Amino acid sequence: MMTIYYLDASAIAKRYLLEPGSWWINSLLDQTDEHRFVVVELGSVETVCAFTRARRTGRIGAAALARFVARASIEMKTILGLLAVSNAVLGYASQLALRYPLRAYDAVHLATALELRADSIAADLPAPIFVSADENLLAAARAEGLSAENPNDHP
Repeated sequence: MMTIYYLDASAIAKRYLLEPGSWWINSLLDQTDEHRFVVVELGSVETVCAFTRARRTGRIGAAALARFVARASIEMKTILGLLAVSNAVLGYASQLALRYPLRAYDAVHLATALELRADSIAADLPAPIFVSADENLLAAARAEGLSAENPNDHP
């Protein structure tokens, strides 16, 4: 059965920025016939912000920034399934932010993944595996009963 992976921006950025876990993310995302990958639409904004932060700190140059933004824009529409942010997800994200020390986008990521889990189970599909390099977000995901992977654990 196909495995569903929900990736947050910290995981997606590893596809482009060379850092711990990049090899694992790339090998995972190269298996589109075997797995399904999803992210909330806001993840595209957060991923671009990760690229611009890498540019500001001198990790990448202007040409790499442009290349990464263009490639990510294409892959967000082809490799990754984009999930819309509904009012229900925003309400759920607010509830999660009251329970866990999450940033706003992280609460939206977690709420989206939990909604995806409910939809997957209702459709008799496997629950998604939550992928993030953020330990606080992973702890919250696990506390909510999601299986979770940190790409940094796969150097």
